[in-house]
Amino acid sequence: MNFIFNNPPNPTLLQKLAKGSLDQSQNLTRAVRLWVLLRWLYGDDGYTALPNSFTYADWRQAFFSDNHQDEKLEDIKNHQDPDCACNKITRQWLLEYEVEIEQWQHSLQKQIPISDSDIKPLLAERLFAQVRKSLQSDFELLVSRHWLQRLTNTTGRSKQYCRKDSLPIVSKSDNYSMDTNLTPKIQADVASTLGKLSFLDPSFPVLAGKISAGEVEEDNNRVFLYVDYVVPESSYLEDRVDQIQSELQEIWDSGKILPLLLTYYSAHQNRIKECVVYPVCIYFMERAKYLCGYGTTPRDEINWYKYRLDRIMSQHLEPLDWQDPRIPQLLREQYLANRLPTPKTVNSMLKEAWGCDFYKETGLLLLRFERDFHQSYIQGISIHEKFKAIDCDRAARLIKQYTPNPEQRQTLLEVLQSRPTTDIYYQVDYRLTDYYVMRWLRALGSKVEVLLPLELRQSMASDIQLTWNQYK
Repeated sequence: MNFIFNNPPNPTLLQKLAKGSLDQSQNLTRAVRLWVLLRWLYGDDGYTALPNSFTYADWRQAFFSDNHQDEKLEDIKNHQDPDCACNKITRQWLLEYEVEIEQWQHSLQKQIPISDSDIKPLLAERLFAQVRKSLQSDFELLVSRHWLQRLTNTTGRSKQYCRKDSLPIVSKSDNYSMDTNLTPKIQADVASTLGKLSFLDPSFPVLAGKISAGEVEEDNNRVFLYVDYVVPESSYLEDRVDQIQSELQEIWDSGKILPLLLTYYSAHQNRIKECVVYPVCIYFMERAKYLCGYGTTPRDEINWYKYRLDRIMSQHLEPLDWQDPRIPQLLREQYLANRLPTPKTVNSMLKEAWGCDFYKETGLLLLRFERDFHQSYIQGISIHEKFKAIDCDRAARLIKQYTPNPEQRQTLLEVLQSRPTTDIYYQVDYRLTDYYVMRWLRALGSKVEVLLPLELRQSMASDIQLTWNQYK
């Protein structure tokens, strides 16, 4: 039998829902929003639209209109759909749940010092015109107050919530405590920073909501972070990526890391492939999140590989016992020898050469920059620890050493001699065919010249010629 919550929003109940004193307008607003959320979840609308176990994404899809976006406040404020819940004001919610507004206002004023002029903007406020991290923290607050239950085997944005059979009206303190030496402004700044980094860890928005008692004032926020991320905001794909990341984090936190069976779509191979992978770490590069793992790759090799999280098609990550015959022998041998790879392994390989494809072969890269461009954009910045400035004589010796063909060697030496004597040269070990390196070089266009390796120089020239043919 479904438990129905139909309690009116009296001051006593609102105070139990509030995260602080009702004297503060933001606490009162949030308490009313939580009351509306409870009425919806434990009412006919909620029971009809949602199963007993649901995620935030499930609720968002059922509660708001189809085109609702909840990552950016600007998108929410500009949302024009009059039927979307984000556009309903407090007065509408109270009337919908048959609350006599004047009587409610009078009872509220008997409990807290709030004037008619203070209540008027509250009644006109769009209660659910909030970004995702604020609404997600509402769910967490209901869990901490024992008005909602969270299933223990889920984390991040894939958290599963469950309605309770009864709703004891008791006061429970938050499990999270904040250093009292931090002012509300500092707490808001910390919460804002965590919110900006939410694409790195799905738990950051919830943590941000726990840290800051109030909302971040966007008009006073002077620091912005722009991240070019391939996964659309507020999408099913984003939820899937967050779920995979949360599952991986659970595995790593458990201390019992097993190989995983992944169903993976490889864009390079243009096929779907089952891969057995020992998961090591996640890193963000080139606009996407990647799982670094060792095992079977989409190329049917036994090696390291970067698996883009948004291309993992498995509904859930399936762990395999070490005795499973699908586990590659090389990986099993590492397990038996207690030499399984760790994040330190990946970091060490990344430091060995420039590039993100840390498992690829390395080669020497010789670059030339004009002095003015170098002084303005290259000098003094950290590209990679293997980046090393050299003189022209050293560049000539490298050309002689790495160009066995006499004719090609002579051509490159003549090119070198024809360049201004003020130019700056660099040598660096890099990962061959690494897309990050290729993209970096192409982005600089004529501001950089590749001298070695010859194959890369010729490839750059061919790409530039094809581009020129399109525009000439």
